[in-house]
Amino acid sequence: MRTSFGWPQVPDRCLEAPGWERVHASRERDAGLISGSRLSGGKCAGERDVAPQGGLGNSQDPGRLSRHRVHPPRGKVRQNSAVLLALAGMELEGGIASVCRAMARALDAEVDAGRLAVVDRVLLHDVPAHAPQPPARGTQWLARGSQPLFAAQLWARWLWRRHELIVFDQVGPARSLRLPLPGLPTPRYAIFCHGGELERSEKEPLASAMCGAWRLLTNSAHTGRDVTRRFPDLESRVRVTPLCIDPRRIATWEPLGLPDASAKREPAVLIVGRLWAEEQGKGHDALIEAWPDIRRRIPDARLWIVGDGDDRERLEAKAREAGLADCVDFFRRVSDLELSRLYRRASLFAMPSRQEGFGLVYAEALWHGLPCIGSTADAAPEVIDSERTGRLVPYGDPAALAVALAELLADPALRRRWAEEGMRQARERFGYERFRRDLLDALDIGEH
Repeated sequence: MRTSFGWPQVPDRCLEAPGWERVHASRERDAGLISGSRLSGGKCAGERDVAPQGGLGNSQDPGRLSRHRVHPPRGKVRQNSAVLLALAGMELEGGIASVCRAMARALDAEVDAGRLAVVDRVLLHDVPAHAPQPPARGTQWLARGSQPLFAAQLWARWLWRRHELIVFDQVGPARSLRLPLPGLPTPRYAIFCHGGELERSEKEPLASAMCGAWRLLTNSAHTGRDVTRRFPDLESRVRVTPLCIDPRRIATWEPLGLPDASAKREPAVLIVGRLWAEEQGKGHDALIEAWPDIRRRIPDARLWIVGDGDDRERLEAKAREAGLADCVDFFRRVSDLELSRLYRRASLFAMPSRQEGFGLVYAEALWHGLPCIGSTADAAPEVIDSERTGRLVPYGDPAALAVALAELLADPALRRRWAEEGMRQARERFGYERFRRDLLDALDIGEH
């Protein structure tokens, strides 16, 4: 049976789950479920109607502005409570999946330490053939790519276990909590915000998901500022939680030994990232446009482009038309081990982007002893320590980019100093243990 919103209703068997009989109006004021008491106007005490800045309809037409309830903050997550991870997937490609794995590892460790009772998972896109290992104490459910099934599983598991906190890895899956089930309280939940999805977050139902969150974790201060620019009333809920390099990838790289900052490297510049038409702001175009100038100064310099997507053919054609087919190499997708070898062979990493919410590839490059070039338009300045581990240039300025690339390619001594500092900072600032502490602090969980 479906509701008018197209979501499946919670199966009847869930109505018999432990705790269901307590879901009545008299219980909606319980601590940890909802805050305040119901007023005649249909709002909890302390709730406010908010129209996030910059969207939710035409600002010239107040009648079109959506209205969202902003719940007052709740207290620290209690010891020995249950937590539910609601994730897009742990075995997908990309940086968000690595964040999911790191969050799962950190929270499972809290269970092992006796500070949490159990951590369950509901995974949207993972499938049985490539599913992660279930938690030692907790359960795991796979929605196999079905958003309605994900929503039904989420509510069913919460009704069964009554988790004190639900943690979403991005805002999209959090819209599942909008499923209209009369009489149910809203669970407490947190959302990890990555930056790119915020372009869509001001539209329903994502805006309501943002406004209903107890905590908004952001991968950088840059993303945090973007959240508060769009949703000024949510500023107090933002917790900056910088990402870490995926420990699983490091385990793949370590057998190669520590990178040698003094080793002679090819005059090659590396960029790693998806080649999607909707993500043309990563800097691939600027690098290709800058390369004729680089080639005149350093004839044997090469540009290595790693990644695949629907924009690859356009970029390949652009390189050919510029007469660069013999010095611009496209690698498509590579394994973690192959990528590590490319990091070790290249001289520089460059991604003069305008859309990185964090820029995990900068941290990976620094881990391998590669100085980085990024732009001042996104979160790159939070990862690249300017003039100590790399250089920052204005976005969309191929001439300034060419000058920076040529100067660094021509100065191996400077690159070596920056490489050594970059390796030190990558291990200190972007390791798993630092991420674990920041995550638990942001979620008010345990002793750390």
